Amino acid sequence: MVSMTGCLVSSLHPFFKPKDKIYDPAFVGNWIDGDSCIWTIQPRVMPEYFLGPEKKDSTYMITYYEEEDAWGEFRGTLFQLKGVSYVDFYPASNEDNYTTELINWHHIPTHTLARVQYNRDSILIYWFAEEWLNDLFEQNRIRIKHETVNAPDFDRHILTASTDELQKFIKKYANDPKTSQDIERIFNQGYTDEEHEYGLFLKLKPYHGELPGQP
Repeated sequence: MVSMTGCLVSSLHPFFKPKDKIYDPAFVGNWIDGDSCIWTIQPRVMPEYFLGPEKKDSTYMITYYEEEDAWGEFRGTLFQLKGVSYVDFYPASNEDNYTTELINWHHIPTHTLARVQYNRDSILIYWFAEEWLNDLFEQNRIRIKHETVNAPDFDRHILTASTDELQKFIKKYANDPKTSQDIERIFNQGYTDEEHEYGLFLKLKPYHGELPGQP
């Protein structure tokens, strides 16, 4: 996943509105993916007001351990559009993720979008990749506000559209019959071995072992 984060559909604005948010306790727990990377998903707890009592805010704190000393945190928001479940991933602010304050100031966090499904004892996640978005641009099928960022290894499209525009885009293209059928096929078989993907698929299964950094 870490190698793919620069190639996912990314947006400056969230893909959800507060009214779209849902919360499912089935997602809470410790999980492991096919590469033996550990994921912890816990309710996000925030104070009601400055120095006030804490309460759950109906989102999740997701910690991903690629290795014991290589980890990252996300705020995950589960939401639905037209009956389809998605997760909006947003990097959590944590000074431990950066080496200096100056480096921290140069990072611009973005939202990424994934389809999600809880399937008996597993969580199935499918992130939309930038290759899928690029095809829509090249075919002149979409006109959505974005900026193209020139990076050393590739040009990256960052969506700058409002949440309203993003949701119209999701309903029309991320949820179109062909895209939905492809994702549902992958969800049903529980894996994908295709060489050229328009997304990143992960299957998380329950993990009952020790967490990294714990005795």
